[in-house]
Amino acid sequence: MSDASVLRDLPAEVFRPLQRVEFQAMVERGMFDGTHVELVGGVLVEMSPQGPPHVWMIVRLTKLLVSALGDDYDVGVQTPLAVDDISLPEPDFSVLTRGQSGYPEQAALVIEVSASSLAFDLGVKARRYAAAGYPEYWVVDVTSSCIHVHRAPSANGWGRVEVVRDGTLQATAVRQLSLEVPALFAT
Repeated sequence: MSDASVLRDLPAEVFRPLQRVEFQAMVERGMFDGTHVELVGGVLVEMSPQGPPHVWMIVRLTKLLVSALGDDYDVGVQTPLAVDDISLPEPDFSVLTRGQSGYPEQAALVIEVSASSLAFDLGVKARRYAAAGYPEYWVVDVTSSCIHVHRAPSANGWGRVEVVRDGTLQATAVRQLSLEVPALFAT
């Protein structure tokens, strides 16, 4: 029996989500040294190791974002983002308004690079980012060479979601950011 199947047998009312401040205190005490976890929806989620396609895309997007945004925004690369009281995920990129300190709460654009975590990135994480009101969320799917673009956030999810495979993708919240989608995936 797996750990997940044991959890399915427990009634929902016995669970209490881990609060972000509790998680932060645990991190500061070194409780997760040697493991890579993030807090999403009050649950600790172990991060998958990054394979070559994921690493390659992180390198490519880092160069593109820093070059396109210059000094107008800060670019968080795999840094925690304070989404809500029970979530402190580490998106691959967050385009941040300048001047935030500590764990940033505001982001103009959040980007996840997905090779093995597509369902999680398009599901739980997408809902959290929408409820937080981030104006735009991209999931760069390195397996299918496309970008899942989420816009019009609300507490109930995203108003518009499209899959972009061709042409130029223009960010709506960060006007100086556009990218040629086929070129992004070219080897």
